Amino acid sequence: MKNSFKKYQNYIVYGGMVLIFLLLVLIATRGDAPYDSLVFSIGTIRVAWYAIFILTGIIFGTILAYLELVRKKIDPNILWDGLLIFVPLAIVGARLWYVIFNLDRYVNNPIEMIYITEGGLGIHGAIIVVFLGLIVFTKIKKVNYFYMLDLVGPGFLIGQTMGRWGNFMNRELYGPAVDNLDWLPSFIKDNLFISNQYRQPTFLYESAWNLVGLILILVFRNKKFVKLGDIVAFYLTWYGIGRIPNELLRMQSGVDEPLMFLNIPVSIATSVGLIIAGVLIFVLKRVFKKDDSTYNDYGKRAVLFDLDGTLLDTIDLIYKNTTDTFKEFFPDLVLDEDTLKTFVGPTLEESFSWYEKDEARRNLMIERYREHNHKNHQKGVPTFPHAKEVLEALKTHDYLIGIVSSKKNEFVKLGLEQNDLLSYIDVIIGSDDTTKHKPDKEPFMLALNALSVSPVNAVYVGDHEYDILGAKNAGLVSIGVSYSIHYHNLLSAKPDYMIDDLEKLLFIL
Repeated sequence: MKNSFKKYQNYIVYGGMVLIFLLLVLIATRGDAPYDSLVFSIGTIRVAWYAIFILTGIIFGTILAYLELVRKKIDPNILWDGLLIFVPLAIVGARLWYVIFNLDRYVNNPIEMIYITEGGLGIHGAIIVVFLGLIVFTKIKKVNYFYMLDLVGPGFLIGQTMGRWGNFMNRELYGPAVDNLDWLPSFIKDNLFISNQYRQPTFLYESAWNLVGLILILVFRNKKFVKLGDIVAFYLTWYGIGRIPNELLRMQSGVDEPLMFLNIPVSIATSVGLIIAGVLIFVLKRVFKKDDSTYNDYGKRAVLFDLDGTLLDTIDLIYKNTTDTFKEFFPDLVLDEDTLKTFVGPTLEESFSWYEKDEARRNLMIERYREHNHKNHQKGVPTFPHAKEVLEALKTHDYLIGIVSSKKNEFVKLGLEQNDLLSYIDVIIGSDDTTKHKPDKEPFMLALNALSVSPVNAVYVGDHEYDILGAKNAGLVSIGVSYSIHYHNLLSAKPDYMIDDLEKLLFIL
């Protein structure tokens, strides 16, 4: 039963929304036109159909956003927090937008500025407030700004689609006179007979335009070509384009444009601004954010691990490989444990360069080290406690798993295979897969790009200061293991978290 619902979930949700909308229209338009715009009143509290349609649009938009967050396995609490903050702010912004361009109406009685129940809201003000407020909100919540805009874009279209029917009930926002409206059902036609003339149903044009835009977003938003920011760019452009011709028609209705600035209709000027903003977002993100993830990929979560000293207890193996190599090239050099520790973490190229400046001889040392490593590795290396159980748990919860190591790719695979861990790993970035190494961000970004995961949705677990610094450079959450032989240097890099057992990782994620 649960699987059947999930399979047909979208049809059920969308179908339910359509039925509720039709039911509202049926109830609102019962009786003869012109219809009463008031639903009910209790004392001084008056509830109009405009508010009912807008509120229903907000609920519908919230449902769609919630389902999208659940689908991407993102904590939906971010949605509830956002609603508590931005619904009131959007109303305030819409009212301020109206008041700013109609200050002359409130000169004699400024208190009327707050009489929101008497009408006077500018949707552009709500849009601007939400766009600006989300800059702060997304930083606090550590979620991508453009993803949140993409998430609320459909909600705006639903609200505007529904809201225009509230305007219809108020018998406002109509166009010039026409001879007839016989192509419309009588309940719409009769309510648009205003001042002894039928009027262009601009509310219907805009509502239909927004509905088409919403359908296009829902159809295309999970396609691979849709990048983060494309949905809000489409929304801004689509809404702006549709609003302009409707505003031009309304200006021919005989009713004064309520929002003017320097004799320019604010709604048209702002709509042009929205179109420009939409185009700029679409173009500039492709110029300056070429590696940005797609909308569909956002929400994928990944855990990247270092290998030696983090997942696999290869310390003794590294010590032996290093000692065997130095016996051949520096037979008089005695390597104590503190010195051997320095070879755990950096690449062979880096650590051997401390002792051998000649490149040809250094390459020969690296070759010999790998020969020793291959032979000594055959004896097997153990994992740290709970390594396999943790990888299994991560897979169960749909995490992608990667290895970013300073070791050569083939030896990474060898150690994983010996411990039956390779099947859990989705990507391996070894020292031979990248031109730059930890603490540079390049190997981390290669892994994330291969997984199509955003840095904000990934963590890196390591035992060396280079691991922590590299993770920070790549924008990942950094987690250090306290069983590291580099414990004090690791702490000095200031990881975001420290764990004394890999199992503790599951309590952080």
